Amino acid sequence: MNIEQLLLAVLTYGCLYSVMTVSLNLQYARGGMINFGTVAYFAAGAYAYAIFTQEPPSGLDQYAFGFNSPWWVGFIAAGVAAFLFAIVTGWPTLRLRGEYLALTTFAFAEVLHSIFLNERRIGNGSVGLSNVNRPDFSWIGMSDNYGFAGAAILLLMFTAFLCHRILASPYGRAIDAVRDDETAAEAVGKDIKRLRFEIFVISAVPVGFAGALYAMITTLVSPGLFTAEVTFFVWIALILGGEHTIKGAIFGTLALILFEEVVRSFNFETVRSAEIAASVEHIMTGIIFIMILRWQPFDRFTKKEAVQ
Repeated sequence: MNIEQLLLAVLTYGCLYSVMTVSLNLQYARGGMINFGTVAYFAAGAYAYAIFTQEPPSGLDQYAFGFNSPWWVGFIAAGVAAFLFAIVTGWPTLRLRGEYLALTTFAFAEVLHSIFLNERRIGNGSVGLSNVNRPDFSWIGMSDNYGFAGAAILLLMFTAFLCHRILASPYGRAIDAVRDDETAAEAVGKDIKRLRFEIFVISAVPVGFAGALYAMITTLVSPGLFTAEVTFFVWIALILGGEHTIKGAIFGTLALILFEEVVRSFNFETVRSAEIAASVEHIMTGIIFIMILRWQPFDRFTKKEAVQ
């Protein structure tokens, strides 16, 4: 087990997934919206980045568009793609509440996954887009591993700062009022539909940026990387760390990523033993989730650090 590589992996993917957890925290714990389609905005950002930076199709390629743009153009496109998809899905979806909202957002995510899987002209179907362009950190004398870890940290810091400023402002208090009592908030003149829609769209943009960074790190985007498992992982991390708090969302995600990376760091002699370890990893994650739901040891964060 290489400790340095393990820590870099935990830091990189922990910060990357923490962006999604913090965004989900803004939607659910503060906006009262149960979003089971977080992975869709993650995938939209990743595919937008890959399409904009990919070379034009040639040979056996089946995708129709490749703009061969610089990485920073693709990064901006990722945020725009998540923003637009949030508008398209948020406008009809946010009229719903509770489990109906959860099921509808999940359905939108599955529809997008099906499109990426079956429409080869977008992202090469199940094969996906490989050799995705990525920035070069050699000009600052930094290796790729450290460069992407630093980029993930910066993205998380930006997301956490944005969410903190929103929640600490009068606008954030209006969001809390809508979550706590929609009738009372509407009685004092708050536009409930507009507030919910704005939070839904704003929180989707950092998730799109996280998708672009994920595509840079893996140099691959394919439907198999963006399944509902990603959404449920983020939900488990949020509940593990505690709702209503940015710190809790980050710590919960880092703890869960650390657990999974430690399991993956062990060397297995056979494919069968690796498959068993992967199954045990999912079982243990589920058990941790159940234990947290039962005892909620991090509930103190919810009460003491509502906007931290």
